[in-house]
This record gives sequence, structure tokens and C-alpha cells, in this order.
Amino acid sequence: MSGSFLAQSGRRTRSLDVARGICAVLVVLFHGLLVFRVNGVDNPHHLSADLSNPWLLLQHLLLGIANGPAYVTFFFVLSGTVLALSLNRDPPTHPTATLGYLIKRGFRLYPLLVFTAAAAALLQRYYFDPAAYPQATGWFNDSYKIAVEDLPTEFLANVQGRSATLNGPAWSIKVEILASAVFPLLYWLSLKSGRAMVTALLLVAAMFWAPGGAERWHYMNVFLFCFFVGAMLPRWGSGVAALLGQMDNRSRAVLLSMLVLVFMFSRRMLAPGEFAPPLVVLLETMGAGVAVVMLLHGRDRAIFHAAPMELLARVSFGVYLLHVVVLSVLGHAVLPFLPTGLGPVQALGFGLLLTLATLCVTVPLAWLLYGVLEYPMQQLGRIIASRIARMPSYPVGRFLRLRR
Repeated sequence: MSGSFLAQSGRRTRSLDVARGICAVLVVLFHGLLVFRVNGVDNPHHLSADLSNPWLLLQHLLLGIANGPAYVTFFFVLSGTVLALSLNRDPPTHPTATLGYLIKRGFRLYPLLVFTAAAAALLQRYYFDPAAYPQATGWFNDSYKIAVEDLPTEFLANVQGRSATLNGPAWSIKVEILASAVFPLLYWLSLKSGRAMVTALLLVAAMFWAPGGAERWHYMNVFLFCFFVGAMLPRWGSGVAALLGQMDNRSRAVLLSMLVLVFMFSRRMLAPGEFAPPLVVLLETMGAGVAVVMLLHGRDRAIFHAAPMELLARVSFGVYLLHVVVLSVLGHAVLPFLPTGLGPVQALGFGLLLTLATLCVTVPLAWLLYGVLEYPMQQLGRIIASRIARMPSYPVGRFLRLRR
């Protein structure tokens, strides 16, 4: 990487973190739109477009703008880029450095995961009403229905990252944990153009043709490609930025508009009922990759460095991981007092109001937890990782440096 770009990487990483925060807010909106039945429609995010149902089309438009699953794909691409930038600054050139990297990632991902799982388990035991609300969708009503005797087992599985029954968004943390474990290898494969191209093609093939189905691979055959695309962008993304810069304004605007539409609506159009459709994830990854390229190599916007945006960047992980728990608490608090026969306008309005209320609670809570839990644990992880990394090197370190 060029020295000039490395000099800017810290400032650019803040822009990436702000983008993650904005996407986290849109994920909150996505889930807020899934709470109430609009015009009697249940779980609209799993339904195909229906031209005869204008309310469903309106929901699909809103769910496309706040396309939660697509923004999670964006998170994975972003994680690959941020991890690659980190490894560029401090390459894992020997086994103890790799161990230090893994410890640092563990201290980044696990503390808040454990906290949210514990909070959700306690709420499941002492707060959530097992009744089903007629105004609510199956997505909302089916949550937090774990039998009391099964809670200890489910809690253990959730804090390990093996399950997300206590907090739906935690499924992506499992993907982050597994991808982080193999990311040093992905990073090394991304350093040379030839092996990067071969690896990308193999990962795309695995998305569609991995034997035994995606569940057998914990969906890593689908999502590992997202991390690898992110890993390539710090080194190779400048070429994409140069191509975009060479286009005239109209052509570039048309191309970017098409990518945005594909990113927002390909899942709605092609596979609304599937969890991780390979073609859709591939298309979303391409759109996310271009967005990250523009953040890394495009014009540095002052808005990304405004104080509110930097606050959003710091609390983005907490907003993402906490918001469904908060949304569920507020939903169970207000639903018993709402009419059972909500009109479509009322249902949409209450969904938007619930989203706003969720953000008003989640952002301060995430800020508090960042100060007392996330940041201290990250610092502790860095201290432990740096001490481990200073342990004596091994011959493999010299080999890896030569291969670079």
C-alpha cells in the first residue's frame, strides 16, 4: 500500500465506522417495520411483490430502503476492510502475533454479546409475555418463547455465539467470529493479484456449489466472500475508484444508482423468503464493495467527522446488538394497550414511532455500555495482544515476510 494512503487510513477508518453506524440505524428501522401487521399482512419481508396489494408494495419499498439483511452484508464487507487495514499496520508475521490478533477480536466481539444474551435471558424469564398479540406479526410474536427449563442451555449457546435465539441480530456475530478465525489467511491470499483472483473465484463457486448445503457450513460458504472482498479493497480498491473517476458524471450517476437499487431490492425481488440466497448476497456484496471503495478512496466528506456522527460510530456495534432486545421490551409494554384492529396507516405509524422510541433508548444505552464495557474490554484486549505479540518470533515469521 502507498504511504500516502496509510497516512490517511485512520481518518478513513472513522468514515467507515460512521457508515456502519448509519447502517445500524437503518437495521433498527427494518425491524421496527416488522412489528405490526399492515393491512393484515404477516411477515412482509418473506413475501414476494404483489402488484394487487399497494400496502404490501409500500412495505417492500420501505423494507428496501431499510434493507436490514443487505446492511448486514455491508457490515461483513466493512469488517473485512477494517481488519485488513489493521493487519496492514500490524501484520501477523508469526504465530504469537496471530494469537494476539485473535485475542483482540475476541475482546471486541464477546463482551457485548455476553451482556445482551444475559439481559435477554433475564427478560425472557421475568418480563416478556408469552401471549401472542393480534396486531403483531409472527416475527414479533414468535420471539422469546423459550421454555424456562431450556433457558440455561440456550443462554450458554448464545454467549458462545453458536445460537441467536435470545437476540436475533447475534447470528451475524457468529459469522464474524468464524470469519475472524480464518481472516489472517484471507488477508495473506489478498496480497497478490493472482492468488486473490483465484481465491475470489473459488469463494464464489463455494457460495453456489458447496456440498451439503449452506447450513452445514454455518453459511460461511456464502458470507466468507463478503469478508474477502473487504480484505481486497484497501490494496486493490484504488483501481475501482480510478475507473469511477474516469467516467463522466452522468454515466457514473447511472451506474451508482443501479447499484443502489440492486443493493436495496434484489432480495425483495429474487428471494424474499430465503435466509442467505447466494445470488442476492453476491449482488449485495458488489454494491457494498463499491460503497466502501468510495469511502476509502473518494472525497473525504466533512459530515463524517462531525461530533454526532463520531458518536454514532462509537456506539454502532451496541446499537446493532441491543436494538431488538429494546424493541421487544417496548413492544411488549405498549401492545396490550393498542386496539386489536389497527388500520394500515395506524400500523405503519406505530411501527415508525416504535422505531424512534427504540433509537431513543438504544443509543444512550449503547453509549453507556461503550464507556463501561466495550471500550475497557477493547483496551484490555489490545494490552494482552501487544504483550503476546512481543513474544519471540519464529522462523515462519521470516518466511511470511519474504512471501509478502
